[in-house]
Order: sequence, then C-alpha cells, then structure tokens
Amino acid sequence: MTDAPKATAQIPASTIERAPRRWTWAWLVTIAALALGAVLVYQAWEQKGQIVLIRFNTAGGLRAGDPVAYRGIPIGEVDEVRLGTDLESIIVQATIRPDATGLIVEGSKWWIVRPEIGFRRISGLETLLGPRYVEVEPGPPGGSRTRRFEGLERSPEATPTQPDALSIVLLAPRRGSLAIGSPVHFRDIRVGAVRSFEFADDATNVRVGVDIDPEYAHLVRSRSRFWNASGIGVDWGIFGGLSVRTESLETVLGGGIGFATPNRPGDPVEQGHVFDLAADVDPDWLNWDPVLTSGEAP
Repeated sequence: MTDAPKATAQIPASTIERAPRRWTWAWLVTIAALALGAVLVYQAWEQKGQIVLIRFNTAGGLRAGDPVAYRGIPIGEVDEVRLGTDLESIIVQATIRPDATGLIVEGSKWWIVRPEIGFRRISGLETLLGPRYVEVEPGPPGGSRTRRFEGLERSPEATPTQPDALSIVLLAPRRGSLAIGSPVHFRDIRVGAVRSFEFADDATNVRVGVDIDPEYAHLVRSRSRFWNASGIGVDWGIFGGLSVRTESLETVLGGGIGFATPNRPGDPVEQGHVFDLAADVDPDWLNWDPVLTSGEAP
C-alpha cells in the first residue's frame, strides 16, 4: 500500500509581496555622471565654434590655416579651400570662434584681403609678406543665422553701393582682368564700377554687371559704346613710330572699362539695358564730342 500524494498548498499570486525598490547612492552617482558628461559635450561643442561656407570666384592665394578677422582681430581660421561642384567657384570652409558667432547672420559680407593699389585707396599691403586672410563685416543686427555666404571679390570700401545707380549689363567673350570694383571711365573720369559677373544662359559669353553713379547716368545713351580698357595698348607704325595708349594707371593696376557716346547719342537707357563690350577701343570713338545734359536727350 502506497502513501497518497500530499497536497501542495498553493499561495494566491495576489498575496505575494515584493520588496520595494530602494534608491541607492549608486543611482545618484550614475545620474550625476551622465549630466556632467552632457555638460562637457555641450561645452566642447560651443568651444569648437561654428562652421561657415563662403563661395568666391577665386581663392586669391588663400590656404587652410589662414586667419579670419574682424576689425583686425582674429576670430577664426580657414579649415579648407576647395573647388566648388560647378568647377567654376571656390568654397572656403572656416570655423568661427564662439564669441564671434554673432557675425554669422544674413547680410554679413566676406572678402579675401589682398593687396589693392589704386588712386582712391591702398590696402592689404601686409599680405605681400604675410598670409592672405578673410575679413568679415557683420550684417544687420537681429539677422537670421546662416552658414552659407557669397563672398565679395573686393572689400566693401572698394565697391561702394549706390542705391540710385544705373545698372546695365555688358556682354563680353571672357572676363579677362576685370574684377569686382574695376572702374568705368568716361573721358578718363571714373563714373561707375563693375559689380558682378555671371555666365549667359547659354554660356557663350560673360555678363558683366556695371553700376553707373546716379550723377553720371545721363552720359549713357542707347548708342554708347563700351570697351575693355584694361592694360596697355602698343601700336607701331613705320611713319607714326611707337605709340602707347591706356585709360589710366588705375586700369593698368586693376582693370577697367571705358565708354563713349556719339554725337547722335540716342535715348537714355533704362535699368538692365544690355551693351556689347568691345575688346579694344575704336579710335573714332575717342573723337566723339556730344552735348549731354542731365535732362532729355537732345
């Protein structure tokens, strides 16, 4: 005779009591370590500064490691100078210090400081012996933050803007030695400046944007002729001998454009009028002697 199996007492699940969790110092130490790590990461990120990308037409001798300055004080450093995806522009990547990130706003102007010699100003001579550097002029207060900018070819002082200027376009087969800020002369007097360059829609020529100062806008008429006055022209003839021609020393140093208006000048032109830019001046143009007033065309 075998013994009957003993019944096992079942304890209801609802009656099982679990020991309450208790916070320990180990938990507090872990949380404090995580918080401290987050603070250190944020501080390191802030101290690293902000990265900006500036597009220029030419590098102008700029290299990685060259400084970025504001009012003569270094505020960052160039990280990289590379070719743009369009194979026509140069992208400058720079890191700006945390205390100068207020300069990284829409409307800020960036340019590469290089030697500039002209009758109106001489600047950047320190870069003849030292490195090139990027200078910045801040945009309007309260501007939106951005990290991509279009760089200027020259400093804003060399390319002052005229809100009421006459803006015209010159079509040229190539840019040549012209640069942003190159002067435009009428009878050897500066009356405007080059403001921009871009390819035509079909890329068959270059569109040179020119601003004529408001007080000289009446000199430009529909029959005016423009030519590239950069450099020095030399002519040699058996009977005439050697002759040298140039607009001015300023155009020799930095390039420039000349224009003349015939005795039958035509009508005043509107904003955006397009002219052809000749490679050289026709001697007959220099003999034109029109009467031009600031009123309607005679």
